[in-house]
Amino acid sequence: SKKGRRKEETGVEDREDNLLQEYQQQIAQVEERSLKKVTDEEPSVVPQKLNNDVGKKKKKKLKSVNSESDETEVEPEASQRPVFDDSLVLGVYIHRTDRLRTDLMISHPMVKIHVVDERTGQYVKKEDCHRPVASFYEQENLDHILPIMTQPFDFKKNKCIIPEWQEQIIFNERFAYFVQQDEECPQVILFFEILDFVTMEEARANVDVDIHERGFRKIAWAFLKLVGTNGVLNIDSKVRLQLFCPPHHAKKQPKTVEVVEWWRKHPRVKYASTLYVTVKGIKLPEHVDPCMRSMMALQEERGSTSYTDLQNEVTKRSLTQPSESKPPAVRWSRLPGQVCRIPNKPVLAFRGGLMGCFTVLFSHAGTMLAAACADRDAFPVVVYEIPSGKVLAAFSGHFKIVYDLCWSSDDRSLLSASSDGTVRYWNVERLTSTAQKVLPHPCFVYCAQYHPTAQNLVVTGGYDSLVRVWRLDVGDVNGQLLQGFEGHGSFVNNVCFDCEGSRMFSADNEGLIIVWKTIVNDSRKQQPCRLWCMEKRIDEKDLSGIPINMLQLHPNGRCLLIQAKDSVLRMMDLRILVVKKYTGATNYRERIYSTFTPCGNFIFSGSEDGMAYVWNTDTGDQVAVYSELCYPTALHGVAFHPYENMVAFCAFGQSQPIHVYLYDRKGLCASDLSLHVARRVNVVMALFPPFMSPLTLGLLSDSTLSFFSKDPFLCFLKVVALYDYKANRSDELTIRRGDVIQVLYKDNDSWWFGCLLNGLQGYFLASYVVDQSEWKIGDSPPYLI
Repeated sequence: SKKGRRKEETGVEDREDNLLQEYQQQIAQVEERSLKKVTDEEPSVVPQKLNNDVGKKKKKKLKSVNSESDETEVEPEASQRPVFDDSLVLGVYIHRTDRLRTDLMISHPMVKIHVVDERTGQYVKKEDCHRPVASFYEQENLDHILPIMTQPFDFKKNKCIIPEWQEQIIFNERFAYFVQQDEECPQVILFFEILDFVTMEEARANVDVDIHERGFRKIAWAFLKLVGTNGVLNIDSKVRLQLFCPPHHAKKQPKTVEVVEWWRKHPRVKYASTLYVTVKGIKLPEHVDPCMRSMMALQEERGSTSYTDLQNEVTKRSLTQPSESKPPAVRWSRLPGQVCRIPNKPVLAFRGGLMGCFTVLFSHAGTMLAAACADRDAFPVVVYEIPSGKVLAAFSGHFKIVYDLCWSSDDRSLLSASSDGTVRYWNVERLTSTAQKVLPHPCFVYCAQYHPTAQNLVVTGGYDSLVRVWRLDVGDVNGQLLQGFEGHGSFVNNVCFDCEGSRMFSADNEGLIIVWKTIVNDSRKQQPCRLWCMEKRIDEKDLSGIPINMLQLHPNGRCLLIQAKDSVLRMMDLRILVVKKYTGATNYRERIYSTFTPCGNFIFSGSEDGMAYVWNTDTGDQVAVYSELCYPTALHGVAFHPYENMVAFCAFGQSQPIHVYLYDRKGLCASDLSLHVARRVNVVMALFPPFMSPLTLGLLSDSTLSFFSKDPFLCFLKVVALYDYKANRSDELTIRRGDVIQVLYKDNDSWWFGCLLNGLQGYFLASYVVDQSEWKIGDSPPYLI
């Protein structure tokens, strides 16, 4: 019985196999005569089909139909071949890839699309060789379609390591030409190369590769047949293509397409990722506006203004204006030689960077302000226009904090010194975003200065304790290192020159100041600094072991401002080395900057408490505090305008802005003061010596800049002298016992400023007077002990 069952089962299987073979023969006949319809679904095994990775076909049970019915059903399908409008052109949309292999050398991948004829293995011929297909500037005799490349996807800029281009590539050729199944039309395969560009050094070293391919690193490749082997059109839907690894030792043969040779002759090693693309016919826009950089074959490349427009503009100006006329120069409120006033009104505020700004510096003409800003991963130098506040340029290239800035004497270039080990030379005149020169150092760089009379020479100082001299007027992008001077035992924080360039001062982290002879007779010689030498060492006991942040020479050239990390500013007379000290600001840890005003009468300084302080250079008195700045971190940078009563402040910290203040004389008649008192203050300022005039500023309604005359009602206080006093200085009052003095303001606890009944004004000792209401005639003063 078991044998009978087995024979029956075997017979049934044989009948099923015969029936299945008949069905397969019928299906083969149908496929030869007709095309199958394309489904819009994304095929799950499309990469295998497109890349000819043949697998086992799944058996499908079909209903039994006779051959006659097949013929009647196939004929209408054959007649329904897709017909495409001749106005459509080939469009390839590059979506994205899956995650690529982790490779530190890949940072900005792009996709290159090749349109190849399968029969010839060469690029597809154009229908009309005179029509541009890939580029607006194709040569007229070019007979084939050039490859096109997408824009690079920058991992760092996009903060993503999965490339996502989402870019439409257009080939200006009739779409039907690529998908028709005629003998006259090409059998089109699209090849996709994923590339990344390399550095110039790698490109020059890669001499074995074709000159057009040297600058690229090949990552992976894929291909797509527009018409599959079964007649299916792989268009109008997103497809997922398997990526393959480029062969390691494959050499490109002349007059061949390299990626086609990989496809034909080399084994395909799968790359662990896929590429998503969509191919379809698209209609070109009726009008494509020209742009600065042509992005397709129909887009003209044109500048923002055509040559004809520029010529017409020049002609128009020459007719309406005299040839000698020039654009009006900025008129500053402070006249040449006039004493500076303390700015009291906020006029501008700049964003700076995400981490604030480390230092600021006005240009010599005062029309620009350079700021060493700090973002999270970059440290750009931003140049603002003054007084408009408009951003003129942002120079990117530094990777760490920029410590120092220096303008050239003609304001055409700018130096920036950074802890990334470079000093960069920027062309401000052309606003070129990349550095013209990069001076490399083996250490952090803290300072850089132009030589005043030889602008082709730059002096730098840094962590390795050397003072280096560089030459800029050479062809090398890294300049020319002329000499390195030794003498400092610790890292060099700052250098400065006198106005003639005959002497240079350098300061280090141990409190040592060295004076150098830096005369340059002819900067064009091979060794313009060969006569430079050390003149003397200034080793103050007061400064021993204390880091010096910065140096600045007084406008008169005889005094040196020294900012040290002991919360004391010093002004040293270079003739007799006498030091005058200014206290009030806090500076123990941070690199804080200070500066003279152009007139030399005041010193402005930052502080670790986030405020700015102002001192009178002659008296040493602290005359103003900018307490309203409200910086939560240390105020690092301060710069005073060369021709205007304007000052800029900056701080290094989270989103800290750059503040610019301007002197406003109308602020004196603010609501805090009566008109009478304001008038009296104006009289005082007119009669008083110029270097003390800013002391009479009152509080402003729009600023909390605090001067020491904090109570305006003191101006109504009258006091009587208890003792005789003979003036020792020109700004003091000579008083006799019983003189009535009207107090205009209290400078400090010891000295007040007032006016006698005869109109004389000046300072007097507060301990020598008593309130008039407490004075009685005949009272005898107490004895002096």
